Amino acid sequence: MARTYRLEHFAKGTGATVVPNDESDATDARQELNTVPLPPRPRKKRLAGETSTSLLPAGHVRKKATGEIGKVQAVDPGAGTATVLWLKQGRTSTVPLSSISRR
Repeated sequence: MARTYRLEHFAKGTGATVVPNDESDATDARQELNTVPLPPRPRKKRLAGETSTSLLPAGHVRKKATGEIGKVQAVDPGAGTATVLWLKQGRTSTVPLSSISRR
């Protein structure tokens, strides 16, 4: 059986305490517990393909395939590649521009 707890805020000092609400106490049985109904949280609908990632700092990119974050060291627009230092692994690699994203 689940126990019911109440907030005892009449104590002196800086904070209140949470104590079990025993039904055996005659004083507690006569008092009703104050309850506050909370409205249901609105749920946001995500579109297909939408992710919950945040924008990255300047000069950083995310690998589309794995989501790994890296810092751009150089970009070669002629070849369509970028040299990226991957922060998690600490290695540098040259990747196509189409495989990285700023999101």
